[in-house]
Amino acid sequence: MGNIVVLDEGTANKIAAGEVVERPASVVKELVENSIDAGASSVSVEIKNGGITFIRVSDNGSGIEEDDAEIAFERHATSKIRSSGDLEAIATLGFRGEALASIASVSSVELITRVRKNPHGICVKIQGGSVMEIKETGCAVGTVFTVRDLFYNTPARFKFLKKDSTEAGYISDMVSRIALARPHISMRLISNGATVLHTPGNNDLLSAIFSIYGKDIARQTLKIDYEDERVRIEGYAGKPEIARSTRNYQSIFINGRYIKSKLVSSAIDEAYKTFLMKNKFPFAAINIKINPLLVDVNVHPAKMEIRFSEEKEIFRSIFHAVSDALAAKSLVKEAHVGYDVKDSGTIDNSSAPGFKYVQQRIDAVPYNTPQKYKSFEAESTKHAMPEITSESNKDKYIPQVGEEEPQREEPQYQDVQYESKASGEFCGIAEAYDEAEENDAERLETDAARLARDAVIIGQAFNTYIILELYNELIILDQHAAHERIMYEGLRRKYINRDAICQQLISPVVIELTNQEIKFLEETAEFLESLGFIYESFGNNTIMLRSIPYGDIGISAKEAFIEVLDKIISSAGSGLDKNSYGAAAEEALYTIACKAAVKANKRLDSAEIRSLLEDLAKLDNPYTCPHGRPTIVKLTKHELEKMFKRIV
Repeated sequence: MGNIVVLDEGTANKIAAGEVVERPASVVKELVENSIDAGASSVSVEIKNGGITFIRVSDNGSGIEEDDAEIAFERHATSKIRSSGDLEAIATLGFRGEALASIASVSSVELITRVRKNPHGICVKIQGGSVMEIKETGCAVGTVFTVRDLFYNTPARFKFLKKDSTEAGYISDMVSRIALARPHISMRLISNGATVLHTPGNNDLLSAIFSIYGKDIARQTLKIDYEDERVRIEGYAGKPEIARSTRNYQSIFINGRYIKSKLVSSAIDEAYKTFLMKNKFPFAAINIKINPLLVDVNVHPAKMEIRFSEEKEIFRSIFHAVSDALAAKSLVKEAHVGYDVKDSGTIDNSSAPGFKYVQQRIDAVPYNTPQKYKSFEAESTKHAMPEITSESNKDKYIPQVGEEEPQREEPQYQDVQYESKASGEFCGIAEAYDEAEENDAERLETDAARLARDAVIIGQAFNTYIILELYNELIILDQHAAHERIMYEGLRRKYINRDAICQQLISPVVIELTNQEIKFLEETAEFLESLGFIYESFGNNTIMLRSIPYGDIGISAKEAFIEVLDKIISSAGSGLDKNSYGAAAEEALYTIACKAAVKANKRLDSAEIRSLLEDLAKLDNPYTCPHGRPTIVKLTKHELEKMFKRIV
C-alpha cells in the first residue's frame, strides 16, 4: 500500500490558513477587501482583545445572494474570476477564493447579509469549517462578518500571537493603509469600544492623511500628480522634515491595492537621495495606476507581493513623479517654538507687508561695525503696529511695563516700485507677488532668488550661520551646507556634461596604496579621471597624483583622494560595472563637494555672503545639502513676538 494520501478538506484549509491568515490583521484585511469589492461606501471594523477573541466587519455593499452565502466558504469559491485567463488582468482585491474558507477553518464565523432586491437577509454560522446553522434574518442591505476565537482549534498558531495591544496595532496599521488606498470609502475602526480611526470618505486623500496621521503630517506633504504612457501616479510625498527612521510612514498602492515593493521603495529613496540624511525615510502615500496586464499580483496568497513586467520603466516613472513633486514646492525648513503658528508656509507674499509700497532695502554692512546696528535699529522703527479689530483680537498687542499703546496710524513707506513680469506695468511688490501667486511656476522659482534679491544681511552667528531679514521673517542659512549644495550641483553638472573639473597640482603627490586598491584603480582610471583625479603608476603599489577636482579642497590632496577612493570602493564593492558607476559617482561627488565647501567657523564678508546667496538662487534644490541636511531655516516675526509675549 502506498504512502501518499489525499488530505481531507478540513486539513487542507488549515494548512492554507497558515499562509492567508497569519494573525488577526490578516482576517481584517481579507474581510475589508471583500467589502470594497462589494462596492461599499462605508466600512466599520470592530475588534476586542486585539482581534483575537472578536472581529466584526460591517459594510453597506451589495451583499451576498442567498444561494451563494454557504458556498462562499468553500475553498477556491469566488465571484471575482471565472477562468485562468482572468488572472492576467485582475481588477478586484480578492480573487483566489481562499480567504473565507481559511478564516472559517480556524475560528467561529457568523455571516449576516442581504441584497437589495430581497426583503430579508440570511444568517450563516460556521465553526471550524463546518456549517452549523443557516436561517433567514432581518438586516440592512450589506454584509456583516463576525469572527470569534481565532485559532481556537490550532493552538500551535495561537501561541505565536503577540499581546493584545500589539495585535490591535497591526490591525490599526492595516485599516489605515486601506483607508489611504480608498479615500472615497469612510473607514471606521473601533477597539474595545473606543473609536481609534475614522476617515470621512470624501474622496480626498489629504483628508484621509489628516484623519490618520494628524495635521502636522498633513500640512507637510507635497502633492504628486504624474502621468506618462505607462502609468498614472497620484498621492502625496512628505517634506524632508517629517522623515522617519523606518518605512512605516510609507504606503504604496497598485491600482488601489496596498503592496510592498523594493522597486517602488528604491525609486522613492532615489528621488529623496539628496534631500534626506542617511537612514531617514520619507512619508509617502502613493497610488500607482497601471494596466493590470503589466503587473502580477498573484505571487503570494496574501497578495502583498507583486511583479512588474517593465521594471526599469516603472522605476523611472516613480522617480520622476516624486522628483517633480519635490521640485515644485518650497522646502525651506521652518523653526517652531512649540505651538501652532498661523504665519507658516513658504517664503512668499503671505509674510510680506500687506501694503502697496514697501520700505527701501538697506545695503548690508559688516556685521561687527557700529553702523550696522544703527541702520538696523533705524529700519526697525519704520514698522508700525497692525490695526487691531474685533475680528483680529486673537493676536492682541500687550503693552509692556511703562509703554504706551502705539498709535493706529497707516505706516509710511518709501515709494519703491517693482515691474511686474507678467504685465510689464509698474506695481507695488505686494501686488507683484499676488500676481505670482496665480502662477506657481513663477512663484516657486523665486524662493531662493528672493533671498539673493531682497534679503537684508544682518551678519553671521558663530561664524557658521548667516542671518538674513526678509520681509517679516528671519532667515538662518548654514553656510557650509549651502555652499556644499552649490559645489555638488556644479560638479554634478560638469560630470554629466563631461566637462573638465580637474585642477593640476603644483607639485605631484606620491600616494602608497594596497595591492587591492591598485588593482581597483587599474579598472577605474578613466572613471576617476572623469571626477577630476588624474594620476599615473609610480611602481611598487604607488601612484603619482597630478590633479584633483579643486585646488583648495579643505584638506590635503592625498587625504581627498583616499577619502573619495574609499567611498567609491564601499559603494561599488569589489569592482565597478556600468550599473554601479552612477552610485559611485554620486558618493564621490558628495565627498568632493563637502571637502571643497566653505567650512563652519569661517568668517565671511558681505560680498561673499551675497555671492553665496546668488549661487544658491540658481539651484533647483537650494533647501538641503547633498546629505539631506537643511540649508535654510526661517523664523517668522509672528513667532518672535510670541516668544517675547508681545502677542498672545
